[in-house]
Amino acid sequence: MLLVFAILVSVFCNLNNAQTLMDKIQADGDLTEFRQYAQTYLQAQLSEPSYTYTVFAPTDKAFEYYRSQNSGNVSPLGSLAVWSYHLLNKKFSREEFIQNGNHSVITLAPRSAPIWVTVTDALPSPPVDTVGAMVTSIPVPGQQQPLMQKKISVNQGTIVQDEVIASNGILQKVDRILVPVGVGETIWSFIEDVDRLYPQYKLSKLKSMPLPIQTLLDQQGSAQKQTKYTMFLPNDDAFASLSDEQRDDLLSSQSLLETVLYAHLINDYVIFNNHFEKGQLYDGFKQEDGVQLHFDHRGNRTDDIADEYYVATSVSTSKTLFEGDVFARVVTPNIATENGVVHIVDTVLAYIYRTVADTLQTHHNLTMLWTDVFSKPVMKPLLEKLNLPAVTLFAPSDKAFKKLPEQKLLELVTDEEKLYKLMELHIMEDRVYLNDQDNQTMLTTLADQRFMRLEVLENGTAKTFFSYGDGIWAEVVQPNLGATNGVIHLIDSILGFPYQTLWEFISVEPSLADLARYLQKSSPDLVNYMQGEHDKLTVFAPNNEAFLEMYRNHYEDYETLTQSDMKVLENVLKTHIIHGKILSLDDLTKFNQIATTNGKTIVFRQDDFNINRWILSYGGMEATMVVKGQRMTNGFIYIIDKVLYTPEDLGYAGGALPILASVFSTLLSAILAYALI
Repeated sequence: MLLVFAILVSVFCNLNNAQTLMDKIQADGDLTEFRQYAQTYLQAQLSEPSYTYTVFAPTDKAFEYYRSQNSGNVSPLGSLAVWSYHLLNKKFSREEFIQNGNHSVITLAPRSAPIWVTVTDALPSPPVDTVGAMVTSIPVPGQQQPLMQKKISVNQGTIVQDEVIASNGILQKVDRILVPVGVGETIWSFIEDVDRLYPQYKLSKLKSMPLPIQTLLDQQGSAQKQTKYTMFLPNDDAFASLSDEQRDDLLSSQSLLETVLYAHLINDYVIFNNHFEKGQLYDGFKQEDGVQLHFDHRGNRTDDIADEYYVATSVSTSKTLFEGDVFARVVTPNIATENGVVHIVDTVLAYIYRTVADTLQTHHNLTMLWTDVFSKPVMKPLLEKLNLPAVTLFAPSDKAFKKLPEQKLLELVTDEEKLYKLMELHIMEDRVYLNDQDNQTMLTTLADQRFMRLEVLENGTAKTFFSYGDGIWAEVVQPNLGATNGVIHLIDSILGFPYQTLWEFISVEPSLADLARYLQKSSPDLVNYMQGEHDKLTVFAPNNEAFLEMYRNHYEDYETLTQSDMKVLENVLKTHIIHGKILSLDDLTKFNQIATTNGKTIVFRQDDFNINRWILSYGGMEATMVVKGQRMTNGFIYIIDKVLYTPEDLGYAGGALPILASVFSTLLSAILAYALI
């Protein structure tokens, strides 16, 4: 019997090993769409047992992503060249890719560029724990940290699953379709041939590129050292967007054009858009020009395009170029070449030629700030300030205006005196670049006696900046936009202008979903308080993590709070509310103790070791401010990381103590039972 079983196992293994790449693809539930193209264009190779191949097989999710980026149009995929580009005429295992590091491999597509392989370190996905609707990573104390794993990218795609071994090769599943197919030329040859072979890319202006750069971009290196570049090529529309004078100045000066184009070039790296990481800086080709390139999309994203990629040049110390950042949208990414990759962009990078005022009138994401605000005659004195020799503007983006309710927007733009004072809060008579700022920064604005605070959040090399003015926090969605006389920072809110009631904010803020639910559950009075335009409230709002922490570490308290008499819940929530006062962070620093709506006392203090940490204490429990105050139309809200309560609070129920009531009830039942015996 055992012998028969062994024979069956052996036969099964042999049959499995005898399956070709085509057999594996047909049997794989993740490759249903690729299967159709493989049968049409690659059937002969993938079914051939005499040769070996590596096939990069896009998963169904890869096709889904492609459709989202191309308005559902998959007709460009109906080509032998596309699918031959996914095929190598040699077996490459995962280990071989890792051992070879960053390198290129030749595909079977005729006259195409190689596929560029990039190997990077990556942490495995963390474990998650689900409590209700909340999903949170759970670090286990004392648990060994996961080892770094290797992430293998092929052009803009990433190998997403374990390789599949077939009798005639290896199947590597990837999360992107590898298009456009690379061009089998150097970067310079690609530009030279663009009118004849690739007219859709519109790069004719670059044919006047200075000879030293032409020579550089035509190099392929040697067997000992491979030459490789990443270059961002401004298309004809980028040059057309310049004024006639500025375009003529740029194209007629070979030295200026050379400096500007070198700023578009990264040496010795092949960077596809799946490695456009926020915070990562790359030097421009000539380090002496003081140019660095980085990637970001925020502040530029439009509502009708699923994914947009942006590159920016940052100029700090240059004898030729103005200081500041220039952002460009990548209109066609990931064109592989023989010596690297090119991305076509819609703006000439590193070339700053407009004043702050001129940039305000022409920037595509500041349309409403210009048309609804600064174009008004009453704003002329402020507009003149934007032409000073050194000025900084924190500019509310179109998104900042569009998120206002229609009535609030009308209120903002029709009260011209108030509008003028609000805009003063956004302007400084100095050049303020955010890279040099920290959480101690206080900026003097044009507004009388009103300052702006800055806060910096760091995540590895990435920094996110926030500005705070007159009770409103705004995220800086595009920092350091350069101008000839200063700098512009695009922000996502209008400083000093609240537009929501406390309840409107709480009910839509994802991090306060639990609080919103419990407010509605406990008492309509609390919700009504927070909806009233004319009420004055200060609210310390426990976030979802606060309730999750209570659930994990004090489960019985959590059950009592959320499942028992709703008077208990209402009373605890009132401990987080101050009625009759709108207290900013500056106001709170003047108080040591604050009386809440239900007569409790909260102690407020600054951390002794971290001046940016503010702590609320109540009944031996401490909570930290996660968000340091946001002004609403009827109050101030501070988000905190703990629910503040005492054991006595959980025994409160409309003036009676249920614990004592329960004891009394038990005793009474016992007496009655004894009397009946």
